[in-house]
Amino acid sequence: MTDLLPTQRALTREELEAILAPLGRVSDSWLLSGGTFSAVQGVELDGGETVVVKTSVPEARDARGRSRLLGYEHDMLRAERDHLRLVAPLDAVPAPRVLHEDFSRAVADVDVLVMTLVPGMPWDDATDVMTPESNARAHHQVGKILAVLGGVIGERFGLPADGFRLGDPTWPGFLERLVASAVDDAAAWEVDIEPARLLAGVEAAAEALAEVSAPTLVHADLWHGNVLVDPNNGDVTGVVDFERSLFGDPLWGLAGGETHSSGPFEAAKVAGYEAATGRPLRLDRSAELRVALYRLWSMAVQLTEIGPRGFEGGWLDGHRASIRANRARLHAILGV
Repeated sequence: MTDLLPTQRALTREELEAILAPLGRVSDSWLLSGGTFSAVQGVELDGGETVVVKTSVPEARDARGRSRLLGYEHDMLRAERDHLRLVAPLDAVPAPRVLHEDFSRAVADVDVLVMTLVPGMPWDDATDVMTPESNARAHHQVGKILAVLGGVIGERFGLPADGFRLGDPTWPGFLERLVASAVDDAAAWEVDIEPARLLAGVEAAAEALAEVSAPTLVHADLWHGNVLVDPNNGDVTGVVDFERSLFGDPLWGLAGGETHSSGPFEAAKVAGYEAATGRPLRLDRSAELRVALYRLWSMAVQLTEIGPRGFEGGWLDGHRASIRANRARLHAILGV
């Protein structure tokens, strides 16, 4: 368990055995790699079935009393459970199925969600060994999946986690609340996200945001690491990590998978989206402003989360530089 980040709390063998008792006896368990928020473990049961066990992030604080959870990250495992139940009837969405849950905190001091193991290789690991055609096929299928998710309509805009604490009756209202929360987080962790420009971006995009009238289901974090593929042909075999899903603008789903970008969406992904909806995707000036703001918020969060998650390594210099370069272009799009 030495590879765990400060936000990750894996279960012990005894805790796994107690929580998984309704499903079977535990034969083996291991920490699954790739996650940077919750701890995720693979568990083999005595019948040979492998399940995935995901735990919530503890409400821990650092030595200075700062929460390691950002403002929008509270109660996210419960939101993921609810999202997975929503998409379970959608055959076109290869998401895990919920097998068991424990939100009682009776066995462990964290919430626990047990899911099926979806097949495939993480796309971020596979992309370099895939052909251009296979990568394009994966993009196309991701676009289709995002379109299918958009057929699910919620009752409120925003993130449903923590009882829709950051929700709102309107899309512009949600963005105001979300950005204000990001500004507070950055101030707490002493990270310069250029808050005045970010707040000005909300104002600049206000009329465009108001055009979003339906709270559609959006997987807001469908980057390559959350997509599983068959590297031989690019077929998407799984999509995971629904904890950051929200109800709002479907364009956020297309933007959420391109975390360091300030340009057009991947063409094959747009084509897949359009093929599933049967109509062209509206990508006018209004859409450009909205997408710029979504990306600007995402990059602000990516800078801030380095501290609470305890990220280290030489990769951070390039990470920060990429964000700042793209951020400058997004500021220009928004005119802030």
